[in-house]
Amino acid sequence: MSRIRIVGGNITKITGGKYKIFAKDNIEFHSNKQVIQNAKDGIFYGEPENPKFIDREGNYYYETDGHYSTVYLVCLMLGMNEYDAEELAIATEAPDTTIHSETDFELNDTWFDSHPQEDIHSLTGGFHGIEEFITALKFLWLKEVKTDGDSPEKIKKNTIKRLGELLHRFGDTYAHTKFDNIKPEDIIAYNLKNDSQKELLAIKSWKGQGAKQLSDDVKPWINFINYYTKEYGYSFLTDKEIQKKVFKENRTLEEMLKDIYLLKPTDKFIMYGEKKDISGRTHDHFETDKGYPDLIYMRPEWYLYYVKNLAWLLSIRYNLDEKKLDVSVFEKMTQFVSRNKCSMKGIIDFEIAKIRKRKMFYIPVFYSSPKRAMASVDAVFNTDYMSSAENAKDFTSKYMKEKGLNPVVEEIEGNIKVSFISDDFFYSTQAFKIIY
Repeated sequence: MSRIRIVGGNITKITGGKYKIFAKDNIEFHSNKQVIQNAKDGIFYGEPENPKFIDREGNYYYETDGHYSTVYLVCLMLGMNEYDAEELAIATEAPDTTIHSETDFELNDTWFDSHPQEDIHSLTGGFHGIEEFITALKFLWLKEVKTDGDSPEKIKKNTIKRLGELLHRFGDTYAHTKFDNIKPEDIIAYNLKNDSQKELLAIKSWKGQGAKQLSDDVKPWINFINYYTKEYGYSFLTDKEIQKKVFKENRTLEEMLKDIYLLKPTDKFIMYGEKKDISGRTHDHFETDKGYPDLIYMRPEWYLYYVKNLAWLLSIRYNLDEKKLDVSVFEKMTQFVSRNKCSMKGIIDFEIAKIRKRKMFYIPVFYSSPKRAMASVDAVFNTDYMSSAENAKDFTSKYMKEKGLNPVVEEIEGNIKVSFISDDFFYSTQAFKIIY
């Protein structure tokens, strides 16, 4: 008989075949009956066969709206075919979420490991402009990722994986830039984690502050980079020892760029990641401002610069028409999320569905597999992904209604999955299907 045991337990409400339980003692579910005993505060949501534990607090993060959906929509706008656009978008999202299907979004936990934190999530403590510039160069000049004996299929798979990681890093140079670079003189620290009233001050201080036009910085370097990548290969962009041979005074590319581009105080947008623990990990971003910098509505103009620079980067790499980018679509979305202080999740997926000429799309409930320990900690203790999906569904419906549409929402359940750690632990995919 299938069952799940979790420390937690008292039923407070049962509706429509589903139930929510505020658990204070121990709770044990069996497939054909419920047994309430002792333990930990939380909510269980789902059918008796596959209950899902979720935290009470919902948070929005720069996940699928800033990475997967933004890359997907920009690629489609620029004229990339649907298959390649989706493949690149999935690879870009992979460091945060493994996307198995439109309704199956499994949380990843690369954010907890020290190397991916720097290499993929831009948590370096460096400067936004430098990190963005170097990431763009790597994305543009990467040829293939291969080792001797690799099949063409494996080479393609590894290459798209690395391109996705670089695009993820590119997005995170915006999402993981500190709030306290440009601020009113009277604000010593925003301390948003403990004082949400300062949210408006943080938004105000970033108003009108945008990034540079990336093409203006990269274009003058194209001949230079071409020359040295022809001589040293892609390693010129990744190997600091090679860079020290090329530049005078034994300096790296990053050190050269600092002298060239960090000329004004307003250029010095600093990345999170300066503070590291003994293992080399950083908790700087989460501890300082929690997830606020990842919220698009906090810095809508900052996000729009990301979209424009992303479009330029993709147009150069894939020979697409940058002029096809319809910035007005992104402007309208950011205006809506700024008014409503909500995620762009669902809203941007509606815009993707329109371009694909589809009359429906999904808002999935992210879930964690127990085999990814830190992702499970996030899903259990930090983020209520069911609540996040419900909020995204509600705001997406509102957005569509403002456009004169009458969306219909259906709740769907996917297949029950069994963890590799314990046969007693079950979880399932869930999503909202929006038809219009």
